[in-house]
Amino acid sequence: MSNDNHCLTTEVYQLGAGVNANTGHSQKTGKLLSTPGRAGLVAGFHLRHTKLVAATSDLNSEHDHQQLEAVRNTDVFIRELVKSYQGTGVLRDWAKFVSPEMKQYFRLHLLCTKPDAKTTTIRLDHDSAEAALAAPRGPANYLAEIIKRTLVKLGIHTDVAFNLEFNHSGGTENHPLHIHGAFCIPDDRVDDVSEALRTALALGYRQRYTNLAVHIEKPRSAHWWAAYCIKEYLITACSLNGSRKLKNRPSYATQKLTQGAKGFYEDISAWLNS
Repeated sequence: MSNDNHCLTTEVYQLGAGVNANTGHSQKTGKLLSTPGRAGLVAGFHLRHTKLVAATSDLNSEHDHQQLEAVRNTDVFIRELVKSYQGTGVLRDWAKFVSPEMKQYFRLHLLCTKPDAKTTTIRLDHDSAEAALAAPRGPANYLAEIIKRTLVKLGIHTDVAFNLEFNHSGGTENHPLHIHGAFCIPDDRVDDVSEALRTALALGYRQRYTNLAVHIEKPRSAHWWAAYCIKEYLITACSLNGSRKLKNRPSYATQKLTQGAKGFYEDISAWLNS
């Protein structure tokens, strides 16, 4: 086995397949990507596949025989490795069978792979948090409008996705409601956006230790951040439903991003079934 393919095998274990991976035989029907670990593994390898396909188009079939063979062999290995874990066949229908939190996972994963992608954490001050919780359309929609409006004022038009979460420290100095999410902004606008969002949503937040009011950085891992953002999806949903007597999803994503995530999921499905 080549060094590249050995690393790919190791990646299966690191992303959650481990000893539970069904590497002995391919199953005839695809499984539901129901956990971040499984989804991250398959989505990550699909993105690797698309990069390899793009690489082959840049190579000359007459002069780059060895490079083409190496790329194609790696792509075949990826396909077989993922199919041995996930099985073959189309994935379950996005609309009917993918849970709300996993749909949000795919949105965030996709968004974090885009050019200029940035992750963000916004720790709301009391006024912003209470206004969000009392908003008729729900806290996620309320906060999304403020975030998008703030970015547009800076001349930035981008897809946005985030999840709400409550910290469990029990402290009262700062409000427990905060945001983990992502958007796309140029590197040289990070300071401007951080200050604008702090003014709009966290002016009264009191920093403790390294917990900035607004923290923006490049994604270290699209999978890890997407999984982190949804880690308390159900807990937060229960808290919001209990406090407001209404059904409020603890997440937001722009419609364009949702359409893109659905297409991303369906592309993975078609690849597994090819």
